[in-house]
Amino acid sequence: MRSKYRSNAKRKMILFVILSILSLGMGFAYLSQSLKINNRVTIATIWCVHLENVVVRDGSVAATAPIIGNDKISVTASVTLSKPLDFYEYSVDVVNEGTLDAKLDTLIKTTLTEEQKKYLNYTITYKDHTEIKQNDLLAPGERETIRIVIEIKDVVDASVLPSGEVTINLSGQLNYVQDDGKGIKRNTNSLYEQIAKETQIDTSINFGAISSDTNGLGVYTLERTVNTANPVLYYRGAVENNNVIFGGFCWKMIRTTSTGGIKMIYNGRPESGVCNATGDATEIGKSAFNTENNDPKYVGYMYDDNTKDSTIKGVIDEWFANNLIDYLSYLEDTPFYNERDYVEGDGFPIAFAPRVRIWGTGNILETVIHTTVKLGALNKEDIFTINSDIGNGALTYPVGLITSDEVVLAGGRGEKVFASDKGENTNYFMYTGEWYWTISPDRFDGTARVLNVSDIAWLRNDYSYYSGGVRPVISLNPNTPFISGEGTSNSPYLITD
Repeated sequence: MRSKYRSNAKRKMILFVILSILSLGMGFAYLSQSLKINNRVTIATIWCVHLENVVVRDGSVAATAPIIGNDKISVTASVTLSKPLDFYEYSVDVVNEGTLDAKLDTLIKTTLTEEQKKYLNYTITYKDHTEIKQNDLLAPGERETIRIVIEIKDVVDASVLPSGEVTINLSGQLNYVQDDGKGIKRNTNSLYEQIAKETQIDTSINFGAISSDTNGLGVYTLERTVNTANPVLYYRGAVENNNVIFGGFCWKMIRTTSTGGIKMIYNGRPESGVCNATGDATEIGKSAFNTENNDPKYVGYMYDDNTKDSTIKGVIDEWFANNLIDYLSYLEDTPFYNERDYVEGDGFPIAFAPRVRIWGTGNILETVIHTTVKLGALNKEDIFTINSDIGNGALTYPVGLITSDEVVLAGGRGEKVFASDKGENTNYFMYTGEWYWTISPDRFDGTARVLNVSDIAWLRNDYSYYSGGVRPVISLNPNTPFISGEGTSNSPYLITD
């Protein structure tokens, strides 16, 4: 059995110690970066591609301000990062004031070492989070805004952080050449930027109550992520603009990830380009979470030290291999949290962390809902990923299930036994009229129980061997643009042809 669930107070104290150690160990970490354009043209007299307009993003750590060189083709900055989630971000415009079409020949960027990748993110993208690609066209009179981000990850394993003073030199170089007719006008329809257009900070939302016109309807920024490089944006309530067609299937966007990716839940098949499935048509099928149930380990998405797949993981992996394997390049390896931290006592043996956040530690579902939201997990073995640098490395494919916390963000909540209010919410985008599994453990009282979204859309628990709906969750890359659409069920965002 794993270590017991730790209270919030205890985890805060440990976090403070870790941050203190990091601030001492990396307090003088000096990172420098430069962005440079090399100009190679056939007719130099009418070639004018240069840099201008440097802007530092709010929330960035203090640093030596980025300065454009006298040649107007280079910009440098120096920054000190000292703790997880510290970031520095600035943007700079590449401007074509000449008369020749320019195209991007290459982007040469410092490659982080394998050890550095464990704790550091370094990205150069367009401002709208889309990828900078070879042959991107920059026509006369046009400009592109380049986004440079350096960030210490919210690392789970503090041992990957370097000790002592560390100096890392980072650079990026954009090489533009005269277009030879192969330049391509890039798609500027960034899905992330489209989501961000109408977002508001969620300070007024009560997560202990269901969504409503007065308790969350639209796109929100998770308040505690505002000052991170990629604030988490999420949909809440009866929204009608989070529909996507990808890989030949319909999806509902749930939220963005800490990298700027787009997390989505399966929502059936399109009919004539329309996504309006309901009921079990929003599922790939029915499955037990685990057909075995007489041990706490069967609340696991995998178990026995993550060497054995749960029943539902086997179903999801097989579906992915048969339907989305050709679309891997569009998907990011985002964590799926199967939190198995627990507390014992109070009338039954084990209550797992997701349940404790909703109902407290008691056996009876109380009249007061204790809902808080967490997007993470305490133990690395509960963070399901393909890459072992960002999680447990146990997944074969970048696909999983929604968490109970993501359901709460969307507008759901647990039931109350001693009140007429059961948490029913048939007026938010998680409601389908069927019940389906989350990845979040609930409790073990002789039988393993896992949280799910009920047929009237409140969070409840069921025995792991029950057969419930399966709705896979995936995450699009941060640099994903859309081809067309408005996000409605009649006009979903189309990601690929």
